[in-house]
Amino acid sequence: MKLCQLSLLALLAASLSPLVNAQSAPAIVPNPQQMRLIAGKPFTLNPKTTIVYRDENSKAVANLLAEALRPATGLPLPVARIQPKNSRAIVLSTSGKLHKNRTESYSLLASETEILLTSSSPRGLFNATQTLLQLLPPEIHNLKKSTRKTWSIPAVSITDAPSFPWRGMMLDPARYFITKKYILRYLDMMALHKLNVLHLHLIDDCGWRIEIKKYPKLTEVGAWRGKGENRHGGFYSQDDIREMVAYARARNITIVPEIEIPAHTLSALVAYPHLGCFNKKFTMPSRHSISPELYCAGKETTWKFLEDVLTEVCDLFPSTFIHIGGDEAKYQRWDKCPDCQARMKKEGLKNAHELQGWMTTRIETILKAKGRRIIGWDEILHCGVSNKAGIMTWHKPSTAVEGAKRGNPVVMSLVRHTYFDTPESKLPGEPPAATWTPPVTLSKAYNWHPVPKGLKGAAAKNILGPNGCVWNDRFLHNADVLADKPGKGTSTSEAYIDYLSLPRMAALAEVGWTHQDKRDFTDFKNRMRSIYKRYDQLAYNYRIPVPDITVKRNSDKSYTLTATCPVAGGIIRYTENGTTPTATSKPLKEPLTLANLSGFRAATFNSTGKRQSLLFQHIDKPNKYAKYGTLVGKWKSGQVGNAKPKEVTFDATGLIDGNGHYTITFLYTSGKFRLDIDGIKVVRNDTVHVDKDIHHGFTGRSHKNNTYKINVKNYETGASFKIKAMIYGDQGTDTNGVVLIKKGK
Repeated sequence: MKLCQLSLLALLAASLSPLVNAQSAPAIVPNPQQMRLIAGKPFTLNPKTTIVYRDENSKAVANLLAEALRPATGLPLPVARIQPKNSRAIVLSTSGKLHKNRTESYSLLASETEILLTSSSPRGLFNATQTLLQLLPPEIHNLKKSTRKTWSIPAVSITDAPSFPWRGMMLDPARYFITKKYILRYLDMMALHKLNVLHLHLIDDCGWRIEIKKYPKLTEVGAWRGKGENRHGGFYSQDDIREMVAYARARNITIVPEIEIPAHTLSALVAYPHLGCFNKKFTMPSRHSISPELYCAGKETTWKFLEDVLTEVCDLFPSTFIHIGGDEAKYQRWDKCPDCQARMKKEGLKNAHELQGWMTTRIETILKAKGRRIIGWDEILHCGVSNKAGIMTWHKPSTAVEGAKRGNPVVMSLVRHTYFDTPESKLPGEPPAATWTPPVTLSKAYNWHPVPKGLKGAAAKNILGPNGCVWNDRFLHNADVLADKPGKGTSTSEAYIDYLSLPRMAALAEVGWTHQDKRDFTDFKNRMRSIYKRYDQLAYNYRIPVPDITVKRNSDKSYTLTATCPVAGGIIRYTENGTTPTATSKPLKEPLTLANLSGFRAATFNSTGKRQSLLFQHIDKPNKYAKYGTLVGKWKSGQVGNAKPKEVTFDATGLIDGNGHYTITFLYTSGKFRLDIDGIKVVRNDTVHVDKDIHHGFTGRSHKNNTYKINVKNYETGASFKIKAMIYGDQGTDTNGVVLIKKGK
């Protein structure tokens, strides 16, 4: 059968088949825009399977796919331009007219005899291969030959494209050096999630990490700190950079270098003191702080240095944008520097802030002449830059709106959603992490939208997408715990970065890829169960989710615990004596009833059984809502309707304990949006309607009509009672709160 005929039949079959439902859908992250199951048997890899590239643009991606599939399967999987007779093939093509002008989009059609991956470019084709890998069993990611005998891909049709063109992660080797080997591994991690920008923070007060041929002291001096066993540092040679850039490009990732100007540059001043305002000599700092030392904006020798550095940077990095930092500049040196004051007078500048603006626009002009554009932290928006300059919003969301409306491309790196150097929780056992801002939970990393509320039309299109950040200053604050020990390799620091990145990187990837109306946090967590097993195969040191355990207080004052393991192939183990569970502790598979929970501890063990999560521990805290009665349950971000009512069930068994009047109260505790309630009903044993109260109320920073009254007349001992509420966030699903019940009028 000809390729075009097969494609037509597959598309026809796809159009006749229903959309995949959540129960039958393959677990893919980020979630594809459209996925349909096709009637028919799965495609199974065998010794005769060939990977075929239909055009030269597809060849490199075909070879990468073969390299990914061979280790675990042990199959030869030859790559060829022509499909051999009587062979099943995975066919790659960049002739996809369906994807015109959408270079990252793709289609995937899998039948029993052939898999067809189509895009208009190698970039989209690579994305298709990452989806294909997630359609195979998790063991496909192992670099050793698996004992698995069957490697099957379901018959499926996928049409997919990203929502945003920038889906990035930032790594910070400047504060604490990260090896090239780990950077390459991190690029693979990003590729798995279809992220396409690595923002590399190469310069800071504590380290200069890129070789500049014209200024060798930058790395001879500025890349190192400490002495003897405490000496730490390193840098990337220009050959290292070229290797990383090529490796990234092959995986649809652009590396955007960050060369800080004018602050966070003490490492350059240590190497070349004349670049500062007073030619002072400094030593490399061993602790993180924001240095007051800046490049001297008044000296032309500074500008010669900056032009030379940027010339070499542009030769190494083909990215459209060069990140120039621009944040946290302290002006006390400029205020006293005669060269800077003379520059301000010559240029008619009123103050040091305007001097930074002049400096920033001069850098923009230099890079424009090289065919590049600047991007910087949101402080540069008010430095006189053109509307071609990129704005990376991190702490002032208003700059995203302002910049987008004036035409600037904007990348969203909001602290509360994307700063993954913060912990994921406040649970005991979290490794040291940033504490200047609250934890970024997995829910926080997922339940947000890069386009600010109210931004529409052309301005909304100027939002390029999300960018996660992993800063490394904690290695300086907590070196005794986090830093690698001399002669012990770099596994400690790299495991820490893994832990901070995953699974929040997956959440950010879906924020950037999947349409907002297709995103659901509960569904995401369900799909992540099998993604964690893939992480295990890849030996990623991800943060294993704490057990998902529901605690119900029974009428006899005992507790019943029901657990769901959040990791496919994993297991929850527990103890009752207050000790930490081990790999030999009792498994929690069935509902468990205990007289008290004071000594109960539980942990999730991953699919290998060798790693475990932080502890689940139930604590009966004093009820600050005592006047409203007893806690029935909680609603959490992502679990309620999105501006439309959704029925959510709360278990009131044991709390409705006889005939009489009951008051149910909904109280908001946190989140961006209030909770709206359209009414409740109470059912017995899931079928018998007891009573209902239908009226509209809401709870948020203010409350109105948020209490509901029901009357139980035919109570049955031993019956279950459930409260079914029609609830929704008024403008989104990021809302959290508690439901309480009190007996009596």
